[in-house]
Amino acid sequence: MPGQLPQDRPDLVTRVYKAKQRDMMDLLSKGKHFGEVAAYVHVTEFQKRGLPHEHILLIMKTNSKLASPDDYDRVISAEIPDKEKHPVLHDLVVKHM
Repeated sequence: MPGQLPQDRPDLVTRVYKAKQRDMMDLLSKGKHFGEVAAYVHVTEFQKRGLPHEHILLIMKTNSKLASPDDYDRVISAEIPDKEKHPVLHDLVVKHM
C-alpha cells in the first residue's frame, strides 16, 4: 500500500532476501568466485528494524586458500569511488563516513 516501508512487509522482505541469499550462496560455493569451497556455514540475523543480514564463513580447499598479502589484495579492496567517474556513489560513501 502507498506509504509502506520494508519494515511494514516482513513477508515480502523475507521472500526477496531468501531468494537473493540463495543466489549469493550458489555464487560463492559453486561459482568458485574465491576458489573451491570445502564447506560453508551461514547465519541470517534480523536487525531491530526487521531487516535481515547474513554472516558467512567459507572454508576453502587447500589449493584455494589465500596464503599471502598479494592473494588477499586480489579479492579484497576498499576504496572511495572516484568522484569524476562515479559522483553519486562517491557522495553517498563520503556522506556515511
